[in-house]
Parts: sequence; structure tokens; C-alpha cells
Amino acid sequence: MGENIITSHTLDRNVFDGLQINTLRLNNAHLDTINETAFAGLENILYTLDLQDNHFTVLPPALVSLNNLRYLDVSLNPILAFADNTMRLIGDSVVGFTFGHSSLTNWPISLKHLQQLQELDVKGGTFNILPYSVFHGFEITLRKLTMKHLKILSVPLGLATLTKISHLQIDHCSPFGNEALIEEPFQAIGDTLEVLSLRNDSLTEFPKITKYLYHLKSLTLDGNKLEFISDEAIQIMHQTNVEILSLSDCHLTRVPGAIGNINLIILDLSNNHIRSIERTDIHDMNSLTNLSLSGNPLVYISQDSLTNVYNLQNVYLAFTNITVISHAISNLPGLKLLDLSNNKIDCNCDLVWVKKYLIALGQPITIVGNCETINIDIQSYLNIMIPDCPEFIRPFGI
Repeated sequence: MGENIITSHTLDRNVFDGLQINTLRLNNAHLDTINETAFAGLENILYTLDLQDNHFTVLPPALVSLNNLRYLDVSLNPILAFADNTMRLIGDSVVGFTFGHSSLTNWPISLKHLQQLQELDVKGGTFNILPYSVFHGFEITLRKLTMKHLKILSVPLGLATLTKISHLQIDHCSPFGNEALIEEPFQAIGDTLEVLSLRNDSLTEFPKITKYLYHLKSLTLDGNKLEFISDEAIQIMHQTNVEILSLSDCHLTRVPGAIGNINLIILDLSNNHIRSIERTDIHDMNSLTNLSLSGNPLVYISQDSLTNVYNLQNVYLAFTNITVISHAISNLPGLKLLDLSNNKIDCNCDLVWVKKYLIALGQPITIVGNCETINIDIQSYLNIMIPDCPEFIRPFGI
């Protein structure tokens, strides 16, 4: 029923009677009222309710009839406060709660009643500062915290009270610059935090707080104007267990020099301003399996790059300015996917070496993309056209 217009703007009584469902999506349904008996028949079986992007100004009292409600989304509704009684009555079952609106001026203190809460997602608000008691009531249960489109000036000091927090996202917050990353909360959660996302904030420096995050596995900094990342900043990450590093759209002009010293599995450098991959840029990264350089104005990839990257399987080079397939791919014995889509690749007999490499490799590789010089995809050109090139010698002398 999500994204449908309910002309009465009201969810009538017994409207779901006879249905056996555990998930109900009523997002963008133009609702502003729910009859107190609307959920009759679903009291004990409905686990997930999505009321996102409607016109509610209060938390519907009908929610208290849902005895086993676990996940509730009321975000993008102009609800400025959440009634204590309603929150108290759903607090024994709700483990995931999503709220927030651009008109929300104060943090709702009635959240304290959600004492089983494991996941909290905040999608909008104009408040600048959060009290230390912001997470009171679920300090020992909350594992995942997402905060987006807020005006907060710094990370909440109350983060330090979250004893089991493993995932933290503070995305699309402005102003939220380098000074916003206060060290004390990160020192307190360094033993539990595994995933950190600071996407599309106002950072200009690589966050120094990573030195406290000993168990960090994934770091996302997409959309921040970092421009340059020093070797010293990367060295700090040696104290972590980061396996996934995403630096998409960070205005970088070169591959960070010391990046090879981290045991990364996934590295995303897409949509930056990198024009070349030099011999010393990406090497000796034996754990790396996925590399994305798509969306960069790349014109050159050294044939001596990508050395000692034996486990690299997927290389994404879509939407760049390269016109040839670099000999660097012959350094990748584990390659499975090469994405060259939306490039102007010259397809001619100079690609004989690619076909020979694929044969010698002895395993199937998917090459995505089309030729610029002939109306055929690159993979088909290698399979159909290259065998007719004079330079091509078929295996076994055939």
C-alpha cells in the first residue's frame, strides 16, 4: 500500500481484518490519522510497520495495540514530540525505530522508553546540540545508530555511553567539519565500533579519531572535500582492522601514497579527480578483491601498477577517459570482472595480447564495455575478431 494515496487521509477501523501479514508498508500514503482499531487482527503478528513520509503530527495511539511490533518507521512526518504513554507501551517490543523531519527542533526525550532499542535512525532535525543523556534508556542495547540531514555541530558526547555500538553513520550533516569529531566519545566506543560512515559531511581532513577504533572494519568518507590524504593519516589506520575503505567523490587528485600498507579487501576511489595510476600507486595489497576507479578522468594506467595484488577479482574503470586496456591487468591472476563501460576503447589488433592473456589465465573473465571504433562489445571483439588478427597465434598451433 506504500506510495498510494488514501483519499480520506485516514486508516479506517478493521481495514486489515483477515490478513495474515507481518510487514506493512504505508509510506507516502498521505495519511494523517489512524483509527484506534485499524490494526484489528494484526495485534500479535505485525512486526514491521512503515509510516514514512505521511502527514502525522502525533504518534498514532493505535500503535499500542501492536503487541509484537519490532520495527517502526515514522520518519518524514511533522511529529515534533512523541507521547510518553505511547512510547512507553511500545517500548517493550520495538528494537528498531526511525524518525525525523526538517521541522523537528528538539530531541524527543520520550525515546528513553524504548529500552529494547537496537537500531535508531534519525532522518532530519534542526537541533544543534544534543544532551549527554541523549541515549538514556537504551545505552546497553543500541548497536546501530544512523543520523542524517541534521544540523549538529559535533558528535553527541552521549556516544560514550553506548556500550555495544557497532555501526555509526553520521551522513549529510552540515555544518559538520573536522572539529565535530570530538575524540572522547570515540575513545569510549573504540572496542565495539566496526562500521563508521561520515558520508557527505563537511570534512576536509582524514579523521584522526580512527586511531582509537581498534576493531573498525569499514570506513566511508564519500562526498567530503578531502582533496589530499597524507601518508601520516593513512598510517594511523594501521591500528584498526579496516577492510573496506570508501573515498568516493572526495576531490582526490592522486591515490593516497600509503594505502598499500592497509589490509584492504574493498577500496573505492570512484568519482574523484585522479588522472593517472602510477607504478607505485596500488601494489602489494594481497587482501584486495575489489577496486573501483570509475568516474575519474583517468587517461593513463602504468603497466607496472597493480603488482602483487594477487587476489584482486573485480576492477571497475567505468566512465573514465581511458582509450586502451592497460597491460597492468596482466598482473592480476585472480581477475574475474573488468568494467570498462562508458569509455571510448579503441578495438583493434593491438588487443591481441589481451586475448592471449585470457587464454593463458585459463579462467573466464567478464569484460564489460563497448568498442569505440566498431559497433561491438569488447568481450565479443576479443572472442570473434581478434582470432582473425595476423598477430594472433592460436593455442596448440591450430
